[in-house]
Amino acid sequence: MSNTKLQTGQIQLGKPLPFDAFDAEGQLLLRRGVVIDSQHQLDGLVERGLYRDFGTERMWGDSPDPAHPDLIPGFTARPVARKVSVFEQMAQIQKQLEALLTAPPVGLFVERVQHLAERLQYAFKLDSDAALATIQIQHEGRYAIRRLMHGAILIELLMAQAGGSEGQRRVVICAALTMNIAMLDMQDELYHQAVPPSEGQKALVRNHATQGVAMLRELGVTSESWLSIVAQHHETIDGLGSPLGLTGEQISRPAQLLSMADRYGAMATGRGYRTPALPNVVLKQIFMDKDKGVDANLASLLVKAVGIYPPGSLVELANGDIAVVVKRTQSASQPVVRCVKTYRKEILEQPRKRLTSEPAYAITRLIPIAQLGFELNPALLWDEGFEVDAL
Repeated sequence: MSNTKLQTGQIQLGKPLPFDAFDAEGQLLLRRGVVIDSQHQLDGLVERGLYRDFGTERMWGDSPDPAHPDLIPGFTARPVARKVSVFEQMAQIQKQLEALLTAPPVGLFVERVQHLAERLQYAFKLDSDAALATIQIQHEGRYAIRRLMHGAILIELLMAQAGGSEGQRRVVICAALTMNIAMLDMQDELYHQAVPPSEGQKALVRNHATQGVAMLRELGVTSESWLSIVAQHHETIDGLGSPLGLTGEQISRPAQLLSMADRYGAMATGRGYRTPALPNVVLKQIFMDKDKGVDANLASLLVKAVGIYPPGSLVELANGDIAVVVKRTQSASQPVVRCVKTYRKEILEQPRKRLTSEPAYAITRLIPIAQLGFELNPALLWDEGFEVDAL
């Protein structure tokens, strides 16, 4: 790793960072591809001490690269192409989130949560359908952390659909990634236990938002928006939520959106005593509860954003083939799919792209992904990766 300290002018606001950046102790703070759009955030990072890893191939040149005056005279930097996989990005974010919440670093917690939020947004920019599909097809890792990832993925989707700015969305993603910090162990217990929650477990669920806010304050979170969203993410507009029983407009719009996203994730993943619900069943249940648990307009927003057949869903086609939804279209009932298993039970090594707008390939039903019988390879269903240049 280079020990060259970065200056403010060497990082461009609003553009992907062309290198990994570290603190003085070698801890990764910003990964290549992250977009910094706040001058205040950038100034704070540079003031604290930000160091770069060139990640370059060097070759002889007639003069130093004027864009990078810290390079050794006589060398210039040549961009190195690399592939970025949305699925790999999401898996890495999940792994780093687990490490972060398991042993929160004193003084660095806020910056690292924000960094993960930025990376999640970058993955969404690459392919929002692939990012959304991870909810359905990525099952590795700790359940409690996956639930946080699901909430963060859905909140980015919903707030983007609602017109929220990148900075506004990032604050809510930070809240989504930390909303259950006070009950992670119990969430894992609930996932594996074969019986419904005990009264003690229910009490912890009711109080975890308040306890989570206290923990986040101790870890250095000062954003009142972030803290307020965590505090309210289990409130419902009918007043039957927790911990305060707030109603209607007492609950912020971002908190309502996160509550709905969290509920979607809970129903879609299931628990030991409750099987996962199919996406259309989840959407139907949430929509039927409109004006009770969540505002009707937000329930409609969820249906519009996710679609009747969300990416990653397993479906049967009119010709009997089994396919995976890979891309939403303007028609919620006619997504793009890739056939992975024929009606003759033949597993396809190379999935076939199908347009469900054609009668022979119309979707007839959703199928629980557990019934597929083999592991899906995301690289065959979505792009293997996006070519990016990193200096």
